Amino acid sequence: MRLSDRAPNLWVADDVVVPDDAYVGVNVVLHPGVRLGPDCHLEDGVVLGKLTRPGRGSASPVPPPAPTVLGAGTVVGTYAVVCAGTTTGADVFLGDHSLTREGAVLGAGASIGHAATVGRDARFGERVRTQSYVVLGAGIVIEDDVFIGPAVSLLAGVSMRKGEDPSAHVSRPCVLRRGCRIGSGAQILPGVEVGEHAVVGANAVVVDDVPAGATVRGVPAR
Repeated sequence: MRLSDRAPNLWVADDVVVPDDAYVGVNVVLHPGVRLGPDCHLEDGVVLGKLTRPGRGSASPVPPPAPTVLGAGTVVGTYAVVCAGTTTGADVFLGDHSLTREGAVLGAGASIGHAATVGRDARFGERVRTQSYVVLGAGIVIEDDVFIGPAVSLLAGVSMRKGEDPSAHVSRPCVLRRGCRIGSGAQILPGVEVGEHAVVGANAVVVDDVPAGATVRGVPAR
């Protein structure tokens, strides 16, 4: 591997696979099960293969350890955290301070912006592009060539009703079909599907499915 010219302070588990042409910055942590493809680039402070440590009050199941696999040419920005079980295709970009949760799959050429959060078991197609501060809920499905502006929230159905048992809640992730575009600040509510090549305006709150090719805006979006 190619190390930063500065003191690397690198922590690598015994079974980690790092090719000779990978670049690794300062203060990088590679947990067990990490597999890097050729020409990967890890900036300073990156953590790969992080295991889940839920809080005492969490009702979320703890996934078993799984390999963390980054495709050839993937770039991971400064202080980004990639949890165990994440898989990326080739030439993926994970921005500075981003968080990618367990089981996420990102297709080739996908790009995740600064401080974005990718939820557990999310599925991205190829060439998906998100900008800064997006929140992408657990289990969401995003098809090829989708664009997502800054500060967008794709919700996955977390219940907020008083008195409900959160452990009994069934998530309803949203789905973004091929080539749709989501404007900055928009919120897509649980279970909503945005059709192919549809456009969602900035700051819209989308509560119903959006047909293919349609443009919606407003609160609620129409």
